[in-house]
Amino acid sequence: MVFVKNLEGRTIVVNGAKSVDDLKAHIAAVEAIPSEEQRLIFAGHQLEDGRSLRDYGICFESTVHLDLRLIGGGKKRKKKQYTTPKKNKHKRKKVKLAVLKYYKVDENGKINRLRKECPSPTCGGGVFMASHQDRYYCGKCYQTLVMQDPREKVAGSKK
Repeated sequence: MVFVKNLEGRTIVVNGAKSVDDLKAHIAAVEAIPSEEQRLIFAGHQLEDGRSLRDYGICFESTVHLDLRLIGGGKKRKKKQYTTPKKNKHKRKKVKLAVLKYYKVDENGKINRLRKECPSPTCGGGVFMASHQDRYYCGKCYQTLVMQDPREKVAGSKK
């Protein structure tokens, strides 16, 4: 005689079971749970199919617990070890009084632009291009103007 405690806490009495398969077949008949979905546990160990009850030390009036197999109930995964260092995000630098880099006031009181404005109609006025060694670049519309001669300010357009 072996006692099987089911999910609701009720106890099923099984007589004459010699193997784990016999025990699962009796539970399937009484509880209508297929034997493939049953998971029997005794003394902290899961009972494997095809083995006898004596292999696990199950004797007269022992209690076996019934659980169900979970879908996707796999093992906990190990934490991933990264081989390369973490990439740092670009930090934007705030420049105080940045407007002073765009305009210059000469001795007559006239205002001159130091940076080139973007000629694209999508940007409009007030959008300045970044000045590189050999080109101008608009960060808003992504237009690049390549300088033909470093002294020459008028350049050909390239997109």
